[in-house]
Amino acid sequence: MSLSNEAFTRIREAIVSGKLDFGERLSEMQIAEALEMSKAPVRTAFFKLRDIRLVTIVPQAGTYVFSPRREDVLEMSTFRAVLETAGMRLSMQHAAPVVIETLEATIEQMEKALGSGNWAQYEATDMAFHEVFVRASGNSFLPQAYDLTASAIQALRVRLQGGEGDYRQQSFGEHKMILAALKDGRLDAAARALEDHIMVINEARLHLPEGTSRARARTRAPEEYKALFAG
Repeated sequence: MSLSNEAFTRIREAIVSGKLDFGERLSEMQIAEALEMSKAPVRTAFFKLRDIRLVTIVPQAGTYVFSPRREDVLEMSTFRAVLETAGMRLSMQHAAPVVIETLEATIEQMEKALGSGNWAQYEATDMAFHEVFVRASGNSFLPQAYDLTASAIQALRVRLQGGEGDYRQQSFGEHKMILAALKDGRLDAAARALEDHIMVINEARLHLPEGTSRARARTRAPEEYKALFAG
């Protein structure tokens, strides 16, 4: 793995997992020191992260973790619902047995993670469930379009699943409902259930930044970055 890819992967994981806060300013120099590399790979990683909507680069001001508004969440979830329901229909035409088998295996992994309280594993398998539809669609453009917002949506879902309420249990039940409809051949019902499942994020109590000024955005101390990227 190249240094820029390593930096991209490490910073992406920190944003998606919630270790880095929405709207906070990122220090290229301090992150480079924490990752024990030069600034050039980190700068390249910032551009890659910008392309998938995880950071905003402001000329003469700096690089900031994305700071979604309610309107942004609605746009992202609508975009995702359009792509995933289209992917579901294409994948069921293109490779239905493989899709069903993969979804069954993913549901089993989700259930184990839920039972053991392994939330990182649950979130990973949750994402894998949804990716099946676009990856098995037979259309090479769908995964490319999906990846534009996949990480940002994952970051939102991680924060939602870490909040109050019984969100994971509800989410797991909805995944099982989608699979059951597909196995019964009720494609339209499965697509409606999938869309409802995706769009529910708009009704959730997400703690989103409100009018955060970049001039007042948080910047971490060097030792915080070192602890965050340790190992």
